[in-house]
This record gives sequence, C-alpha cells and structure tokens, in this order.
Amino acid sequence: MKDYHYYFRDMYHHGEYVEFEGKKLVCELSSRFGMNQEFEGIISSDLIEIQTMYKEYVEEDYELGNVKLHFEYNGELAQDGYILQIEQETITVFASNKRGIKYAIDALGLLLEPCEKGLRLPKATIHDEPSFPIRGIIEGFYGVPWSFEDRMDSIDFMSKHRMNAYMYAPKDDEYHRELWREPYPAEEFDKIRQLKQHCDKHQVDFFYCISPGKDMKFTSQDDFALIQQKLKSMMDIGIRNFAILMDDIDYVLKEENKNFLGRAGVAHAYLVNEINRYLKQELYQYQLVMCPSEYWSYWDTEYKKDIRGLMDPEVLVFWTGYFVFAPTIDRTHAKNNREYYGHDFILWDNVPVNDADKDRIFLDPVRNRYSKLNQHGHVGFVSNPMNQWELSKISLVTLSHYMWNSERYNADYSWKLAIEQFAPDHVDSMTFFCRNNENRRLWFGKNEQLEQALKDRSMQEIDRHFKKFAEVLADLSGMRNEKFHVEVKPWFERAEMDIRLWHAILACENDPTDGNREKVREWVEKCSFCSVRIGSDMAMKAAQEWGYAKKQENKKETTHEELIESASSQSLS
Repeated sequence: MKDYHYYFRDMYHHGEYVEFEGKKLVCELSSRFGMNQEFEGIISSDLIEIQTMYKEYVEEDYELGNVKLHFEYNGELAQDGYILQIEQETITVFASNKRGIKYAIDALGLLLEPCEKGLRLPKATIHDEPSFPIRGIIEGFYGVPWSFEDRMDSIDFMSKHRMNAYMYAPKDDEYHRELWREPYPAEEFDKIRQLKQHCDKHQVDFFYCISPGKDMKFTSQDDFALIQQKLKSMMDIGIRNFAILMDDIDYVLKEENKNFLGRAGVAHAYLVNEINRYLKQELYQYQLVMCPSEYWSYWDTEYKKDIRGLMDPEVLVFWTGYFVFAPTIDRTHAKNNREYYGHDFILWDNVPVNDADKDRIFLDPVRNRYSKLNQHGHVGFVSNPMNQWELSKISLVTLSHYMWNSERYNADYSWKLAIEQFAPDHVDSMTFFCRNNENRRLWFGKNEQLEQALKDRSMQEIDRHFKKFAEVLADLSGMRNEKFHVEVKPWFERAEMDIRLWHAILACENDPTDGNREKVREWVEKCSFCSVRIGSDMAMKAAQEWGYAKKQENKKETTHEELIESASSQSLS
C-alpha cells in the first residue's frame, strides 16, 4: 500500500486488507447523518460519487453492494473533519458536516488499490481533521485576472485538495476595485453566478470581496447604499461570505473624511461595522472579513489600536505576515499581531504570487510558516497564486498540505508529492526545472556547487548544468498538458537563450577571439532585454562574474535580514 500516513492526520493500520472482486467498489448505503439524507455533490441516490481521480472505481449501476457504506453524524469532530473506519463488510464514515463526508469518500478513493482478486482496502481507521477551518485561494493579484475557465478549474482543484474557500478579489477586475460603485454587466455577473454554483457543487465556500477604499466617501449615504446594492446582488445568487479590502490605498484621510472621522483606523472600523450591521439585517448566517491597510508589519500602531477597539469583534482580519512577501511567519509575529489587532486572523499568504515579479515564475513549496498558527487566533489560511493558474498548482499542493495539517507539514516532502502529481511521467525533469525557479523573495538557498563553480571558473561543472537543462526542456516538451505549455512557453524560450549564452561564454573562454566576444555580447543583450528570466539565472551570473556583463544588469537579490530592516524602517503612512 502507498504511504498515506503523511496525507492523513492519524491512520491506524496493522497490515490487514479487505479484498473485493471486480474492478469497482459497489457500496450499499445506509445513513444516520441527517433525516433528510441529502448528499448532493457527495453521493447520488444509493451510489458513491467520488469526486477525485478514482471515480472509475465506483459502479454506476448495481442491485446489491459488496460492502456496506454507513454515514453517521459526530458533532465532536472539527468542521470538515471525519473518521473513516474500514472493516471486513462495512465502511463507516463519521463527520460533523457534509464536507467531512466528501473528504472521507475522497480518502476512500485514495486508499483503493488493485489486487489479484480485484480491489483491496486496508483494514484501517482514519481520524482526520484540519488545522484551519478556512482553507483556500484568494484571487487577489494585480495584472490580467484568471479566465473563467481557470476559475472553474481552481474550484475543482480546491475540492480535490481539501480546500474550502474561493475568494474573488482580482485587483484588475474594474467592478471589484476601480468601479466598485457600478453593478456588474449582465454577462460578467452571470459568470460570477456560475462560479458560485460550481462552488456549491464542490463544497467550496464563495467569498465575494469588494475594495472601495481608494475613493470611499464616509460621509456619503449614497456610497453606503451602493455597497449594499452590490452585496445584495451577490446575496440574491446565494453568496453569504464577504470581504471588505482596504489594502494598497493611500489611507490618510482628507477633507470631509478627515473632518468626519479623524483617523483611518476609525474610518475603516466605521465602514466595516456599517456593512456588518447591514449583513445582519439581510442574512441569518454569514462571514465577513476585513483586509486592513496595515495588512503587514509586526508592531503595534494607532491604526491597529482603532481596529481592535472599534471594529465589531466577530469580523475576521487578513494579514500577510511581517512583510508583504514574508520569508518567515513565526510564533512571535503571529501571536503579537493577533493581539495588536484583537481579531481572529486569516493569513493571506502571498505564495506563490508573482505580480511583483512578472518576469519570474515560482515553483517551490511554501516554507517557514509556524506549525501552530491555529493556536494564536488564526482560523484561516489562503494562498494568493500567480497570474499563471496552471503553474501555480505545484506550490498550491504544498500549501494545501500545510492548511490541512500544519503540525506535520514537511516542505520538501510535500514538494516531491506535488511534482509527482503534476508531472507523473517527467518527475526528474520537472524537479530540476522547479529548483531553478524558486522564489528568491522567500527562499535564499543557492546551489552551492554551482556557486563555487562560478568562483572557481569551473567550466565543466557549469557545462553539465546546462546540458542537463537542455535535456530537461526536451523531456518536458513531451508533457501532455496544453495549459502548462501555453503558460511556461516564455520561460522555456528564456532557458534556451540562457543555454545559448552559456555556449557563447564557453566558446569565448576556450578561444577569446573578437568574434567570440561579440557573440557573447549579443546573447547578453538578448537575455538582458528578455521580458522573463529563469530564477537561478546561471548564464547571466557567469557573464557578470567573468566580466562579460555589468553586474547591475541583473536584479539584486534581497537577503532575509535586509527585508526585516526594510520593514522596520518603512513609514506606514
């Protein structure tokens, strides 16, 4: 049996298996979960509907099952948690909500494996609960928003990876930010409706986010009425989760806003409380999240004092860690900032987002997050992915592991599993490509062997690297993933340019003629003006280190200590 102990929080298995004849698991269903017995999106009639890659194991038409499947309610389990008991003739699922039942059925699909008789399952008990009640994706980056197809696929992805929240907040959706007062055109609104329906089908909560902070008039009843109209239109299609985003604005109050409320923290608390009051009038059950203007930092401020003292206590607060792109989120930062804001947190982790590094792609795992954030007021964790949805999936698999079980999370092991899932027939090549495209804002590790080769002018070692890179590009070109090829194309082309630059450098090192030097200059110029770059940047580093290019032509990489110093010295105004 595959090792799924990392995937589940607790799994008890003593080496025994239950075997079934045939190619499909046929289940006879009984349930004491709810009197209405509605399991839409989980089961259909008396059939199990496994919404994972293992759907082929489920019989579509049968008379009697070869195993009994029983659902039972257990209110002591955490939200989305479940217990799965696999015995000789019965499989029992205990859960506190229907999403927990879905995750248990998904787990059952993962555990099924072929055997000589047909299929087998381990005789086992799994007790699985998440570290965070809210886990998911916030589409909150700048630049070209995802396509409708990408958004639909992201919901499928979240459902398969035990994430339960999709937060709609694309910065360049005009009706979310710049034109927040205006209603969505019918065609755009219908797409939001379809996204909400797709979320419902896959047990994912849809959060609609609005960003009125750039030009909100706090004295204007008309502005408040327009926000209410926008939110009401979302309520009418079943949305019950909302966020008010006040990030990335000039939040110094001016003119009538200043005369009316005095300070930004007071104004933002006032705005959120008014919206919260409206939601209470309209909805019996809902969630409201606020993103403050000071969404990063790790010290107390007047703004935070106003939020903790004035904003309704049930409203959740986003933060990104001690920096916009935080290399580390440790216990001290989490504990202190939770106390400074006085509200429960959702960590908005800017991993693997690349809107501040449009020339780069980030294919590494999330690292250096405190394993017990949930013990310091963190009830949620959401990832802000890249503009390139398909390329975001590798990092997002690792994030999904952290969100579900932060205490056990192992970055490198999760990275390995993510790559195996993303490119099962090209694991070695994809691993190499990912290692050459790590996020240098968050991970400062380097290939020490190659760095030493640069210093020693070891041509052979660096040449091996680029020969390997050429083999990797050739192998990955055979991947059966059209979306991957569309998104990665600029970086494949840049990698080929880097290889050509290295060949020119190698030729010049062996024969430093004017013609060879000119060839190096030609490729240095092409690489310098290329709109994208490979993270390891080895060819340009060699050109700079050995005098073929000026060092300032390459972007300077910031160290962890420099980020901390920068954060401490920046003015929050």
